[in-house]
Amino acid sequence: MELLTSLGVNSTLIFQFANFIVVYLVLKYLLFKPYFAAYNERSNRTVGKAELAERHVAEAKELEEKFNKRAQEVNERYKAIYDKTRGEAVKEYDRLVSDSRARTKQLMDEARKKITGEMESARTQLSQDVSAVSQLISQKLIGKDLNA
Repeated sequence: MELLTSLGVNSTLIFQFANFIVVYLVLKYLLFKPYFAAYNERSNRTVGKAELAERHVAEAKELEEKFNKRAQEVNERYKAIYDKTRGEAVKEYDRLVSDSRARTKQLMDEARKKITGEMESARTQLSQDVSAVSQLISQKLIGKDLNA
């Protein structure tokens, strides 16, 4: 007992202990309990939201992969269609160009034949008119009619 009294423990220990219990109970219900309830709710919301955010990120990545795969399929389909129609267009172009060249060659041959025929008729006409023209030139130069 002397040891307790030398440490400062006396008969007020029971009153101090009772005060401590009362203050603890009051603080527990007025301060600690609401604080821990708010803390737990905030923690649950934060952890729940983080898990929800992770789930949304995972879903977004899945959707992005699906989109990329689908976009690649669509691009391949469009490329195939484009290549097919381009090939058809090139064939049609080549056909039209060759038809045009053949028609142009035909027209050129016809024009050459026509021009050659006209040149021959012009030569014939000129060879027939040469004597008459030469007499006229001679008459003009000499000033007399040579046939008379």
